[in-house]
Amino acid sequence: MTASVGHSATTWQDREVIFTEKTGEDWGFFERRTNSEHLRLLVNSGYKSDYPIESFDELLSVTVNVYRLSHSGKRRADAVLELEGWATRLEQAMSGAGEHYYVGRLHTESKLEFYYYVRSDYDDRLLKTLIQQNKEIRAQLYRKPDSNWEFYKYMLPDDREQLLIHNAQMVYALAHHGDRINRQRTVYHWLLFRHNDDRIGMKQTLERLGYRIEEGKSGDPEPDYPYPLVISRQDDVKLDTLNRRVDELYRLLNGKEGKYDGWGSAMQLSFSARFKAFMRRIMGNSMNGKRSDSWKP
Repeated sequence: MTASVGHSATTWQDREVIFTEKTGEDWGFFERRTNSEHLRLLVNSGYKSDYPIESFDELLSVTVNVYRLSHSGKRRADAVLELEGWATRLEQAMSGAGEHYYVGRLHTESKLEFYYYVRSDYDDRLLKTLIQQNKEIRAQLYRKPDSNWEFYKYMLPDDREQLLIHNAQMVYALAHHGDRINRQRTVYHWLLFRHNDDRIGMKQTLERLGYRIEEGKSGDPEPDYPYPLVISRQDDVKLDTLNRRVDELYRLLNGKEGKYDGWGSAMQLSFSARFKAFMRRIMGNSMNGKRSDSWKP
């Protein structure tokens, strides 16, 4: 079974940061490094084609001091569960207070920030009550005018970060289906070039970086990028590993008339996952009156 990144729609769940989101929205998780901070962002890109939304001209943020929570002496799992419960109550308070647009979260080592767009007459008394009543979760509420949704624009992923979102979606899907993502396997990467000379010239650089040129495999050319190149290397498919590889290749191709077009690999299932897949195959074939001689673990 082969997994590939390109247009996956599975939502990535980072337990320390990401809680349940409403279906039908375009949520994506990725990481961003600035000169001063390492940011982890969960953003709803579903408003990308509609913003700014008229009359929702104030940015409302709720900032939680997670550094204090993580150093409270509680077990990490208990602290995360407490924060999840508080976030659920925050969502309820926001909904009870009136119409709003929830656009995303931003997480650093010391804080977790929830961002919304509201009307100027939005009644935030329920939020203030929630913050005042729960002393274990130290949080602050802040509002400011932002009629052009400039902060939302800042949060939206660029092309490179969109690739990282697909990585997170695919890794979650692989792990969810029983893949041992820490196992080494051949991971393929697809590259596209505008000019054949650029494709040829890139091969030596890629080999120096530890990639193998897969001469026998062909990619899917595009009208503007008619020259594909398939490369591979032995890697696991943990998120950090894939993000490093994709970031490396994206930066290498940027400005060189090249384009990164995704990755793929055969799944490495655990014994229990293989057994479940086997039983599903057996039961399905049994119901259809077929044998399962072709099944392979």
